[in-house]
Amino acid sequence: MKYKVLPLAVHLALTTLAIAPAAQAQTSAGSEAQPIQRVEITGSTIRRADKETPSPVQVLSAQDLKNSGYTTVSEVLRNVTANGQGTLSQSFSGAFAGGASGISLRGLSVGATLVLIDGHRMAPYALSDDGQRSFVDISQIPFEAIERIEILKDGASSTYGSDAVAGVVNVILKKTVVGGSISAEAGQTSKRDGRTAHVSGIYGWGDLDADGHNTYLAVEYRKQNKILLTDRLGKDFTRADWTALGGRNLTRGVPTASNSRRPTSITGYFLDPSTKAITGFLPGCDQTMFNAGQCAYVDKDLELQPETKNVNVMGSFVQKLGADWKLNLKGSLFESKAEQIGRFSTSNARRAAGLTGLQYGPGYPNPVSTPTDGALFLTVPSTYPGNNTGSEQLLQYDFPELGGGRTGLKSDTVRLVGDVTGTLGQWDVTASVGYSKSTVKQAIDGSFHLANLQAAFNDPVHPYLVGAAASGNAATLRQFIAPTQHAKATSTLEYASLRGSRDLTDLQGGALALGVGAEYTYRKLNAQAPDSVASGAQIGNNAWAIGTQKIAATYAELVAPVLKNLELDASLRYDHVQGVANSTTPKFGFKYVPAKELTLRGTYTKGFRAPNPAETGNTGSFFAANATDDPILCANDGDAKETVAGNYPQQCNLGLAGVQQPGKNLKPEKSKSYTLGLILEPSKMFNLSADYYHIRVDNQIISAYSDPGYDAMAYVVRGNPVAQPFVLPDGSLGTRTPSVGNMLFAPYPYENALFTSTRGLDLDMRLRFNVEGVGKISAELIESHMFSYKQGTKGGETVELAGTHGPSGVSGDTGNPKDRAQLILGFENGPLNLTGTVNWVSGYSVTDPSNANALTCQDAIDNGSGAFANAPAQFCRVKHFTSFDLNASYKLTDRWTIHGSILNLFNKQPPLDFQTYGSAASTFYNPALHQAGAVGRFFNIGANYKF
Repeated sequence: MKYKVLPLAVHLALTTLAIAPAAQAQTSAGSEAQPIQRVEITGSTIRRADKETPSPVQVLSAQDLKNSGYTTVSEVLRNVTANGQGTLSQSFSGAFAGGASGISLRGLSVGATLVLIDGHRMAPYALSDDGQRSFVDISQIPFEAIERIEILKDGASSTYGSDAVAGVVNVILKKTVVGGSISAEAGQTSKRDGRTAHVSGIYGWGDLDADGHNTYLAVEYRKQNKILLTDRLGKDFTRADWTALGGRNLTRGVPTASNSRRPTSITGYFLDPSTKAITGFLPGCDQTMFNAGQCAYVDKDLELQPETKNVNVMGSFVQKLGADWKLNLKGSLFESKAEQIGRFSTSNARRAAGLTGLQYGPGYPNPVSTPTDGALFLTVPSTYPGNNTGSEQLLQYDFPELGGGRTGLKSDTVRLVGDVTGTLGQWDVTASVGYSKSTVKQAIDGSFHLANLQAAFNDPVHPYLVGAAASGNAATLRQFIAPTQHAKATSTLEYASLRGSRDLTDLQGGALALGVGAEYTYRKLNAQAPDSVASGAQIGNNAWAIGTQKIAATYAELVAPVLKNLELDASLRYDHVQGVANSTTPKFGFKYVPAKELTLRGTYTKGFRAPNPAETGNTGSFFAANATDDPILCANDGDAKETVAGNYPQQCNLGLAGVQQPGKNLKPEKSKSYTLGLILEPSKMFNLSADYYHIRVDNQIISAYSDPGYDAMAYVVRGNPVAQPFVLPDGSLGTRTPSVGNMLFAPYPYENALFTSTRGLDLDMRLRFNVEGVGKISAELIESHMFSYKQGTKGGETVELAGTHGPSGVSGDTGNPKDRAQLILGFENGPLNLTGTVNWVSGYSVTDPSNANALTCQDAIDNGSGAFANAPAQFCRVKHFTSFDLNASYKLTDRWTIHGSILNLFNKQPPLDFQTYGSAASTFYNPALHQAGAVGRFFNIGANYKF
């Protein structure tokens, strides 16, 4: 294992290739020829016998899924090499779309990757990524009913319409099942935590040919226990004190220069309201302990791996209707439970911002900061237990008794689909209708009700107690200051489609085939914040989105094998997006076989993504924007503007709130892409494919907050003038009422302002052969290399983001590595099957050229973790990460099979990442790419029984 992964992969592959001729002599003769079957490949509506299309398609069989050693689709797809920047994992504790997972092909975000089931759309997750992007939660799709997964690594809007810009993930379910099987497995890490239990079963009855019908039912249950940050203390990625390397001590509760020697606290201390000087400590910590850093603590509830539970039920019924017509009905219910855990809630008295909410939502069209008379700085009266100052004091306190800020998420997805297929004249016809609905319910604990919070501390008889005395608070009092918030979001999708295909005439290479179709899609989104948050009474995430989308489309496709060795494909689709725009998207492809050992292929396509309801509907959110000086109330320059005559000091270096608003007259995002590749197959044992891709997306929809050309000050909203401190000509402080009100917030609408261009190369090298007396041996190397990932706005410069952390503002700041690779080694001998998988992710810089606050290593780390005042060069790059997974199965009898796996066999830790914000608080790693390292070595064992 001293070799780097790519040299090792090439070494193994070439070594195996060298011995292949000798092995070939011992390979058994091929089986008898089977009847040619015509199947529909993802990206085309025409059935074909040749599975190699002009577009590159990666296929994961049901056996591939099992051989991976994982037990969820999301875990398998997370390691797909084409999955890149913007991928979503359930381990991102601050995600807008908490509890869900999403795939991001080519690093163009989950919104540009279309996920289908049996070629049909599914309702997007009811919570949007970053409050904006629609995507399908891939963590809900059950293993047992999957026949294969096809990953189209090319644009496909000419076939599927909106969202298929970067590619398509098509989950193909089993058509029929006869008999049944049940599987059960359990696993845990080498530290005996993170336990999982997984039970699944499928049973089918009725022979379609003999009985004319088939029915099957698949059931799955999976539970995953949490892994706490405290379970991995002592590891580098959970380390908080970096002073030994010249960095800062970020340990909670320790006074340092970076926190102005006023850290957070779980015992509580008092601050003077005027000077912010510490005036006293509550039991559990005193001045001596405080100065010595002995009041340190860890937020005990923070999770590296969340607790999740899935229950999935799927049924299928296929009925012959006469002639060759069939009715295919499928229904499913996917239920998922997950949680997100954040830090303890804090009084925030040590900071200038205090505690604020915002009244903003569907029933509150004009945003109003709450409390309306300024931020709440939590105080205790002079009579409060432990307050010996004789006057009202600020309280600095985290609230461990409330637990970490917790969001419990329960997601239910209902899906009903009906297909009728058959032949009408010379046409192969499919008529389909479908309905799916995603419902996400949230229960949120730990967020303050602002008025109740202060009232509870002011109660002269039964004040809210903190620190060591907090156990004396009644549960009702805790609910009084931080009531459980409840929210419900729904996303509904309905569609009807009719398509047909037929052969038109014979060409030299085969039949000229035509496919045509039409479809109608209706989508409705209703995702609202809790009522108490929308009213401004309670702190919380008040993002909401309400809207509908209607799309009608027609499309056509031609497959023309003009010569025996040349196939030309063309497709065209017209979409009418009601109230937005029309879009015409063509695609052209070719496949040329100059020799039986060599195939050349290529495509050119246009694509689009229609603005979704979260971008154009009744939508909005509130967020903390960058600190700024009020251009009117803090306009006079100086070394310290807060002390310059004529300025209102409270309006200098102000953390101005931002309000996200829907876009007006948004246009669809438009893409142009092409691929060019070859397939080399000198023998049945060896296959090599190489495909170059280039994608450019224009008119990308972003928040104006990310547009350097947008001047928020021109649209800032102010309140009524109020009396406040004012710097007099002699430098002293007085009080004055300005002529204008304070800035309340800056609006940031969605706009068409961004473009992204990316290009790269996919390699897939496969080697399979039999060795007599030894067994079947296989090796596959899949590698995706990104040459470039450029991004720019109409108001800014184009920047290169390949191999950097950019764009860091998307989907939890996942990083943008240039290379990802998988080396899959297989061995099969009779009942024994072994698979070893090497997963490799290249390193990348911590900088983000698209973020003005992360242009240098130091700025990036300051903007991220803040762990170093002088960042060591060794932490300016996130190192590469390699993990090795081993899976084995053994067939005991025709009915019984046992299996086991060890994931991250060598227990590799994740590389340190001091920039990302996508991991749990107080950790320094990237869960989107390196979660296996945080989990550590994981053992899984189980059995399967067929009946």
